[in-house]
Amino acid sequence: MLYKISLKKTKKYLRKNWKKDLLSLCLFALAVIWLCPLFFGFTASFKSNVEMKRFTKLQNIFPIDWTTYNYEFALNNPATPLGRMANNSFIVSVCTVLLVLVISTTSAYAYERLDFPHKEKLFWLLFGLSMIPGVVSLVSQYFLYDKLGWTNKLISLITPNIASVFNIYLLRNFMHGIPKDLDESARIDGANDFMIYTNIILPCIRPAMMVVVLFTFTSSWNDVMWPSLAITSPEKQTITAGIRLLNDSYGGYYERVLAACMLAMIPTLIVYIFARRYFMQGLHLGSAIKG
Repeated sequence: MLYKISLKKTKKYLRKNWKKDLLSLCLFALAVIWLCPLFFGFTASFKSNVEMKRFTKLQNIFPIDWTTYNYEFALNNPATPLGRMANNSFIVSVCTVLLVLVISTTSAYAYERLDFPHKEKLFWLLFGLSMIPGVVSLVSQYFLYDKLGWTNKLISLITPNIASVFNIYLLRNFMHGIPKDLDESARIDGANDFMIYTNIILPCIRPAMMVVVLFTFTSSWNDVMWPSLAITSPEKQTITAGIRLLNDSYGGYYERVLAACMLAMIPTLIVYIFARRYFMQGLHLGSAIKG
């Protein structure tokens, strides 16, 4: 009798949750597919150059002779000062994040809470212009920065990305979930727009701000195309764009490049680990009015 009841409950559970289990299985398969190149790159970074070129079959995923020479070369090569490049990337990414937070939060507050002529038309015009690929304006952007005398300087890597319409759109939608009654109550108590912005809006949109921080830091740290054009000196180059210098003209040393790539991934992983709790909250716009 107990066996029949248990079997009946099992069948009922399978009928009820099969869609959820199928979705979880598909997501797990996608995660494995996404992690496979990362795993292959990690194991290949411990291979020698001879082994990297000779053994290319799938059964040779793991190195025959594990070596840390690639990491030592990447860290100690004077032609590619990886430490200096990492410091440049850190300066560029942090400055970009701070400026993006200031500009995005104030712009989103203005579009959501303030009234001015043609507000919606202007916002959607900017949003439409943001759909144009950045590579289209890459040449004109370079000539503009060259005329300003900003090429081969870190400021040329910070300023292009500080006004992202996507971040303004994200924060504006998040602010839309905050009741405007809070603003009216604050105005009755004598608060102005700046006090409402700093004391009410910013604490409520903290999860969304962490999403902006994560996306902005990752995008700035991983940018390759623009730093490769705007920066010509290795000591002023960022780490992601400077990794290509590990390949010399006599042949490809892909194991050295992969070792440098593994080192370059560490900061973004650290940022994600610390920001993941706020990141998950920020994906739910309703969390802005929680509590």
